[in-house]
Amino acid sequence: MLQNWSCGAMDNLARNQWRLYAGLGDQMQIDAEERRQVLLLDQRQWSNWEDFLSDGPLPTEPPLPVMLRRLGRASHHLALLAEHQDATA
Repeated sequence: MLQNWSCGAMDNLARNQWRLYAGLGDQMQIDAEERRQVLLLDQRQWSNWEDFLSDGPLPTEPPLPVMLRRLGRASHHLALLAEHQDATA
């Protein structure tokens, strides 16, 4: 039972981080191709992660810890850029 909860919690964490990154990308008007490149994903990996967001299976590449670091780094960078744009507007 605990293992199932952990898998579900990790899936939710990954989906939430992906949605945060997507939302910031939308706010910054960054297209999907640029978002893919920032995360260092090839087309297949990008597609697998997009499928995951739509309740698909958790992709194995890149591994979840790597993907979470990439999403965190990219989201942090976009948030700083958004704050800077708001401050100068």
